[in-house]
Amino acid sequence: MANAGFAAVFRELADYLELKGENPFKIRAYRRAADTLESLSEDAAQLAREGQLKNIQGIGTAIEEKTLEIADSGTLKALEDLRAEYPPGVMDMTKVPGIGPKTASLIFRELGVAGIDQLEEAARSGKLRTLPGMGQKSEENILRAMEKLKEEDMARIPLAIADRLSASLIDFISSHTEVSEIAAAGSVRRRKETCGDVDIVLGIEDSSGIPDLIRSWSGFLGTCFSDEDRVTFTAEGDVEIDVSIVRPEEFPFALLATTGSKLHYAGLKSVARKLGLRLSGDGLFYETGKKQGAISEADIYEALGMEYIPPELREMTGEIDAALERRLPRLLVAGDILGDLHMHTNWSDGRESPESMVEAAKALGYEYIAITDHSKSLKVARGLSETKHMKQLEALGRLRDRFAGIHVLSGIELKILKDGSLDYPDSILSHFDIVVASVHSAFGQPEGVMTGRIVKAIQSGSVDIIAHPTGRVLGRRLGYDVNMDTVIQEAVRHNVALEINAYPERLDLDSTWARKAKEAGACIVINTDAHNVNELRFMSYGLDVARRAWLEQPHVINTWHLSKLQDWLKRRRMRA
Repeated sequence: MANAGFAAVFRELADYLELKGENPFKIRAYRRAADTLESLSEDAAQLAREGQLKNIQGIGTAIEEKTLEIADSGTLKALEDLRAEYPPGVMDMTKVPGIGPKTASLIFRELGVAGIDQLEEAARSGKLRTLPGMGQKSEENILRAMEKLKEEDMARIPLAIADRLSASLIDFISSHTEVSEIAAAGSVRRRKETCGDVDIVLGIEDSSGIPDLIRSWSGFLGTCFSDEDRVTFTAEGDVEIDVSIVRPEEFPFALLATTGSKLHYAGLKSVARKLGLRLSGDGLFYETGKKQGAISEADIYEALGMEYIPPELREMTGEIDAALERRLPRLLVAGDILGDLHMHTNWSDGRESPESMVEAAKALGYEYIAITDHSKSLKVARGLSETKHMKQLEALGRLRDRFAGIHVLSGIELKILKDGSLDYPDSILSHFDIVVASVHSAFGQPEGVMTGRIVKAIQSGSVDIIAHPTGRVLGRRLGYDVNMDTVIQEAVRHNVALEINAYPERLDLDSTWARKAKEAGACIVINTDAHNVNELRFMSYGLDVARRAWLEQPHVINTWHLSKLQDWLKRRRMRA
C-alpha cells in the first residue's frame, strides 16, 4: 500500500470516531498522522517494519503498530468494527454542507436515516425539524445544500491522490522495464483540482510484458480490460487507471490526444484541417498521406503555427486563439514564489515550532514567511487567546532577530464569526504584520447571510487576506453557499487579497474563480496553510491552480519582493 492508502485509512478512522462522538484530541491525532504519512517521501510500511516510523513527529508507537496492521492485512480492525456500527450511507450524509458527524449520527439514531436519499425524504417530509437543535430553517438549508450536492461530482478524486498513484505506477514501470517515454496525461497532467480517473501514456518498442508487469504493482486491484495497446484497471481506492501503449515515434501525438481536454483537442484538429492537415493520436498527416514528424508536443504546436500551450491551459477557454496570436500569458513557476503567508505552528494546531518552519522556508529560498496561528474561538484547533498571541508576537520578534536572509512576519488566522464580526478587536489586530481571516463554522448559512458575513470582514478594514474563500474540502465537503462575484467585487474595492489555499484537500479558490478574480482586478495570494515543514511543499499545488487561472506575477502578492509587500500591508494601518 502506498502512503496515500495509509493516510486514507487513518482519515476514515478519524471520521468514524467523530461520528461516534469520541475524544476530539484522539480524532485530531489520527488526522495529523494521516497528513504526516501522506507527506512522507519514504515508504511508511518499510519504516514501520524497521521500527523507525514511530520516531517521526506526530506518529508514535500506536500509529506505527496500526500502520503495520494495515500493511499486513490491508485494513484495520478498529476501523472495521466502526464500519459495522453504521450503514455506509451515514458517512455519506456528512458530505452535505451543514451536516457534520454529530448531526449525521443524531439523524441516524433518532430517525433511522442511513443515506443521502433517505435524508432528502426526511427533510421534505418535515422530520428533521423535530430533532433537538434543528428547525424548519435548518431543514430548508439542508435541502438547498443537497440540491447543490447533486450538481457536483463528489466521486472525483483529489489531484494529490491521483498524483501519487500515477507517480508510483510510472516509477514502477520505469524501474522494471526499458521504456522510451512515459508520462501522466488527462486531468492529472492538466492539473485539474479533481480527476475522474488516471491516464498514463507509455512509449515502448516491445509492449508484450506490460500487462503482467502492471498486475505485479502493489497498487493493482483488478483488470478491467487489456490488449496490446491498452490496459485499464482499478487501483487502491477504486481509482480507474488507463495505460495507453504506443510506439516511441507516436508518443508525442498520443500524449497530446490523451492529455486533452476533449474540447481543446477538437480545437487543435480544427486548426489542422484549415492547414490541410489531419491530427490524430497516431500523428500529423498531410493530404498526401505524408506524416509530419515530431519529437515533442512543442513540435506539433509549431507545425500548427501556434505557441506551445502548457497543459494547464488546455480547457478551450481562449488558449487556442491566444497561441495562434502568440500572446499566451507568462505563467508562474516555483521560482516566482518569494514567501508563504499562511501557516501554523505548535502554538496552535501545527506540529512544528516557529523556528522549524522558518528554517524550512529559508531552505526553500523564500524571502519572507508569515506565522499565522489560529485565534481564540477556534478551540478545536487550539486557538490562542489574546494573551498568548501577544506572547507569541514577542517570541516572533526574537526569532526575527535570529534569522538572517528571511523576514518573519507576525500574523494570525482570524475566525470570522457567525455575524461577520472578527474574533479580535482592532486594538489587538493592529499589532500584527498580516491578518488572514476565514470562515470555520456555521457552514450551512443561506447564501445571502454567508456572503454578507464574508463581505463584512472584508469591509472591516482590519483584514489583509480572506483564506480558503469557499470552504470546500475535496471529496468530503462542498463549499458553503456564497456569492463569489460579490466577494470578489468587495475584495477589489477594499484591496483585500483572496487566497488560493494550496492544501491538497482544499485548492480553494479553484482555478475558475481565481481567473475571475484576476480579471476583476483582485489581488491573489497562494498559501500552503502548512501545519508542518513537509507541507510547505504543497505550494506546487497552489501554483497548479494559479497556472490554470492564467495568473501572472503582478497578480499574486507573494511573488512580490518584501518591500513591495510591506508597502501593500501598510494600507490596513492607513485605513485605521
